Amino acid sequence: MIASQWLTGAGLVILGIVTGFVGTNTGGSVFFTVPVMIGLGIAPQSAVATARLASLGTMLAGLRHFHKHGKIDYAAAFPAALLGLLGALAGASLLIEIDPLLLHKIIGALTLLLVALSPIKKPLAGEPRPSWTRRLTGYLLFIPVGAIGGLFGGQAKLSTYIYIIFFRKTISESIGTRKVGGLVLSIGSLMVFGINGIINWQYGGCLLAGTVLDANAGARFALSKGDEWMEWVFNIVVIGLALKLLFE
Repeated sequence: MIASQWLTGAGLVILGIVTGFVGTNTGGSVFFTVPVMIGLGIAPQSAVATARLASLGTMLAGLRHFHKHGKIDYAAAFPAALLGLLGALAGASLLIEIDPLLLHKIIGALTLLLVALSPIKKPLAGEPRPSWTRRLTGYLLFIPVGAIGGLFGGQAKLSTYIYIIFFRKTISESIGTRKVGGLVLSIGSLMVFGINGIINWQYGGCLLAGTVLDANAGARFALSKGDEWMEWVFNIVVIGLALKLLFE
């Protein structure tokens, strides 16, 4: 039993290394970590909550590197973070009550929805500032996006496309700016999960260790090479995982 736990812990550290590198580029690492943890026999609610703990490593490492390269628009990020937090607290509270089988279907369906956003045309650098009505629409969308994030995570891809479509940010600027709200959302929902005792701290610590180890490398890679090719690879993987959750 002890040997099995050590093997599981080592496997989760490796999983954290992989998702830390990829997740800091594309977001949505929860769509990989949650199905794997469910496969290990962890309850869906606990898997979502534990994956949220691990995401802190990706968020903090990414923030540092994107801030250093001037890719974060804090003026846009802070209002979005506050609105997203309102939705996240509601979503995190809903997670405590939702049926595990239904949660499987929701995770699978929303995964496919987020992946479907990938082909949207990215804006070019230097485009004119969007109108206030366009930006207001974008800000309001962060409330339901925050609820999705609080419910099961994976709001990063939606947040990225809100910044691209409604704030006309480049993909690197969108990735950097979304991390501010992502960190606030993660802390808020973790408080709800922790109070309700659904976080597996042992597994979460293993995942967090892995993400911290490789999230820095992932952030550097995203800034030096771009992330579009990795996004396509990541989408292929999560489509397979989403279909598994929908039809198992």
